Formats: sequence, C-alpha cells, structure tokens
Amino acid sequence: MRTILAAVDQSHHAHDVMSRAAELAVLLRNDLVVLSVVSSDPMKQFNIVEEQNRLASFHRELIFKHFPDNSLAVEPHGGNGGVYRYGTAGVRVQSRIISGNVVDKICECAEEVNADIVIVGSRGLGNIGSLVLGSVSERVVHKCPRSVLVVKGGLESPDWQGLSTGQKSGASRV
Repeated sequence: MRTILAAVDQSHHAHDVMSRAAELAVLLRNDLVVLSVVSSDPMKQFNIVEEQNRLASFHRELIFKHFPDNSLAVEPHGGNGGVYRYGTAGVRVQSRIISGNVVDKICECAEEVNADIVIVGSRGLGNIGSLVLGSVSERVVHKCPRSVLVVKGGLESPDWQGLSTGQKSGASRV
C-alpha cells in the first residue's frame, strides 16, 4: 500500500497542496493522509478544542473540494478527523489533526503512516523572510527522512496532466 501525506495549515496555500496531493493520489491510486498540526507554542492563545474543530471543518472543505462529493463515501473510524473512500479506485483519504511541534509532528506522522512522499506548501517568503521567520517547509525538507515535495502557490496545471490520458513522460507540450 502506498501513502501520500499532505501537511496543510489554514492558509490559502493549503488548496494548492491539496490539489497536488489529490491529483497524485488518484493518478497513482495511493492513499492520502491530510494532516494539520495545532502548534503547542505556549505564546499562542487559543482553545485547542476550538482549533481542532476549525481544522476538522477545513479538512472536510478541502477533501470535498478536491474529490467530487458524489464519489466520496464516509468510512467508520475512531479518533480525531475523518476517513473517506474515493470512487472505484478505492483511494482512502484520511484527515488527521494532532498537536505539538509542527515540523516534528509532520515528520513523525510521515513515519507512522509509512508515507512515500510528504507534500507541504511554500509561502514564498523569499530569502529575507525565511531568514527572519524560518520556514516550516524548509525544516521539513531537512528533517524528514521521507521524500518531500514543496508546492509553490498559484499552480495552474499539473506537470503530469497528460500522463493519465496516455501522454508519454518527457513528451513536449505545445
């Protein structure tokens, strides 16, 4: 069984990450785990239960947007998040919400689900922005023992768009 882990936050970049993850999951018939991490930073003031509920709702929105809802079936499960089965290909989509250090939890979850690839978004802060603020995607790339795909925002069409319709890899498009 092959698995893709898509790590998302509540930014608009999550839609770019989910778009790529959904395309890959369907194309490769891989399971997909959609992960959000509630930061354990004591300086941030929020109710963890409210934040988890907000994220669960956001995950449902992402999943139903990127997988047509008439092809999704809800599976029974225990725990936080939701589990869905997509279409006849049998792609399993799981929502997970955990708390802790964002980078550590993404890497731990990738190991736990035996992810073949971890997909994260890039906010495009540039060199100065990432020096000052740091970058979750950059830290995941360096720390995670799994392959990591960093998705930049504003992607119009996938690089592998023609592969599912029989276009050969490496063939040029006009």
